[in-house]
Amino acid sequence: MADNQLDLTSSPDDGAEPVRQPRPFVGVNFECCGVYQRVYINSAGTGYEGRCPRCLAQVRLAIGPGGTSARIFRAS
Repeated sequence: MADNQLDLTSSPDDGAEPVRQPRPFVGVNFECCGVYQRVYINSAGTGYEGRCPRCLAQVRLAIGPGGTSARIFRAS
């Protein structure tokens, strides 16, 4: 039975999935329908874009110099 050994020290193979980083988001309270929704950064990295989950009102928040460090917003 000496041949039945489990090697737990080996590294994962090269086909392993890369570790995913969480997507940046801000919180938006849509006053139109009284709901909260996470709004994620766009693919270009220039702003946050999203919609109200009920009435589909659109919101866009630009990213730029002189901005704010706030993470939660109200959209009316």
